[in-house]
Parts: sequence; C-alpha cells; structure tokens
Amino acid sequence: MKRTLYTLGKIAKTRGYSGVLAVVFDEPVKDDIEDLDEIFILIDGLPVPFPVQEIKLLTDTSAQFQLEFVTNQKEALALVGSKACATVSLLKQKIETDSEQLLGFAVCDSKHGKIGIIKQIEDYKGNQVMQIMNGDKEVLISMYPELITGIDGGAKILHIAAPDGYFS
Repeated sequence: MKRTLYTLGKIAKTRGYSGVLAVVFDEPVKDDIEDLDEIFILIDGLPVPFPVQEIKLLTDTSAQFQLEFVTNQKEALALVGSKACATVSLLKQKIETDSEQLLGFAVCDSKHGKIGIIKQIEDYKGNQVMQIMNGDKEVLISMYPELITGIDGGAKILHIAAPDGYFS
C-alpha cells in the first residue's frame, strides 16, 4: 500500500541522552499531533517509518518525540537535520479543522500543475470550497479529502489530484 506523506517539519536537535528528538514544525499544529502513532523520517531521501512512543507538544511549532528504535543520543544525532513526515490521513483531519490556515497556499494539481492561490475558504451548506485565484481568473474547488494528495507547509503548497475533466 502506497502512503502519501506530507512534511511536518525538521528534526532540529536531540534532547537528553535517551534518544528524544526535538522537531520544529513548518506550520503551527494543534494538540491532536500528540495522537500520532508513527512518523516517517526521510533518510537518504526515503521515508522510514518510526513508531511513536511519546510526543510532548512544547509550543504550537515544536514538540519532543520519543520514537521506538531510537534509544540513545548517538542514534538520535544521526537523525538531526532530517525531515519528519506524517501520512496524508492526518493532513486531511488537520485541513478539516484548520482550513483557514491554507489561505495564501498555492494549489498544484498532479496533471495541470499550478492552479492558483487560495484566497478564501467558503462554506456552502457544510461543503468547504476553496476560492482559488489565478491572476483575475477564479477557480472553485471543493475540499474533498479524496482530492488532497499532500501539503508542503514550508513552501505553502497544497497538492491535489483532481478527477479527469475537472478543469476542462
């Protein structure tokens, strides 16, 4: 099963001698980040899953992670500077609760490339719709979780895979 990931942030440093990692997030997060069961760390460009033992949210942009299989400072130091990622399922939950944080993000479709910039999130009877501007052209796209394939909080890009015929 292929997993689609998005970048949470970067492992900034170790904390203590027991392998605890300090992660700085690309964008503010909520307390629900503490519910993650696993994170993926990019090692040599490949996502490696690590089960999470404990997460302690320090601020809305940083947390301490204790991961299984990272049990000492030496193992933790090897991961400093690496990107930490989570599955898109967490992203979809986050978007459902924090959609206003997407204002100003670029939207890129897997087939059509850059669609435009999110200017507004509208609620049409429980259906959230992104108002995307490309110059003076407006595009409306529903925020169906199935359309969203990833997010790059640092670069402020929302990746989608719209069905065939969506933009024609």
